[in-house]
Amino acid sequence: MQVRPDELHTRTCRVVTHGRRTGAEHVVTVWFVIIERRFYAASRHGLRGDWLQNALEAGSLEVRSAKGSWQGAATLAAPEEIPQVLDAFAAKYRQHPSIIAAWRQDPPVFVRADLG
Repeated sequence: MQVRPDELHTRTCRVVTHGRRTGAEHVVTVWFVIIERRFYAASRHGLRGDWLQNALEAGSLEVRSAKGSWQGAATLAAPEEIPQVLDAFAAKYRQHPSIIAAWRQDPPVFVRADLG
């Protein structure tokens, strides 16, 4: 039985996109948070991240875990969302305070997907 995205409590998940040129499936493992059925993940390589570029060009991405799979419209998180997103990451990944502190000083690029 598939759970709702907001019931997904794993530490990581897989983001699936398709190559902009090849169409080949591209899968990356990411840290993530869910806020009001919206999925947020940080791109380690900022706007240069291949999976992020794929998601933004396609306008969608797929989130996979052992509990299910969801697709949603992908955009960059709006600047006004970043404080709440960082707080959610800080709560979920509290065992990594140095990473969260660095993100607060220089926030990464966050993708947002509305998983409905």
